[in-house]
Amino acid sequence: MNAPLIEHLSELRNRIMVALVTVFVVAVGLYCIKEPLLDFLVTPLADAQGGNATMISTGIGELFFVYIKLSFMGGVFITLPILLWQLWLFVAPGLYDNERKYVWPFLLATPLLFYLGGAFTFFFVMPVVVKFFFGFSTDVVQQLPAVREYLSFLTRMIFAFGFAFELPIFMLVLLKFGAINRSDVAKFRRYAYVIIFILAAFLTPPDPASQLLLAVPLVLLFELSYFSAVMLKIGDAKS
Repeated sequence: MNAPLIEHLSELRNRIMVALVTVFVVAVGLYCIKEPLLDFLVTPLADAQGGNATMISTGIGELFFVYIKLSFMGGVFITLPILLWQLWLFVAPGLYDNERKYVWPFLLATPLLFYLGGAFTFFFVMPVVVKFFFGFSTDVVQQLPAVREYLSFLTRMIFAFGFAFELPIFMLVLLKFGAINRSDVAKFRRYAYVIIFILAAFLTPPDPASQLLLAVPLVLLFELSYFSAVMLKIGDAKS
């Protein structure tokens, strides 16, 4: 009786090991190009500072640990499709054929939306947010961020927006499996907008620019999810 459980645990262990090794290999590769990678990631800061990014390191080993963290977070970001694939390989044997065909679109769309959120953050949100905060500089007080603080801020923003952009996947899964139906979504729409703005306030820094830059795309994604459900006839109340 314990044999199936042991087999599942062994399979789970193997999938986790593959995922960890994949992230580690990519992280090592990123560490080898850590300086060009850092130069690229400080582009929003460089634009706000007039073309050349200037930061400080406040500890002897701070820059080393920043590179380690940056490489690891970059490894997770890049290998997300592989991590999802390993999860799929673990879950797929327990699904019926008709269930598997519905999972494939979500499996493909999840990393795409995550990367879309990350790209939107880096190329559109970060320049606005950084310039907003640097606008408070004066002749007496000049902002000179620590490299650790800047990169921590950047990674939090990228992952927050990346996960937030998964809203259509979350909604369509709930609709497809009957947890909610389209009539519920239609009735809940006005409250959803309020929740989205509250969520944006928690996920972003306390400035109106970044909050709007997250809330507005989420509202559009919410409407796109509902429209897609209507077009695909997913979540009918009668079903």
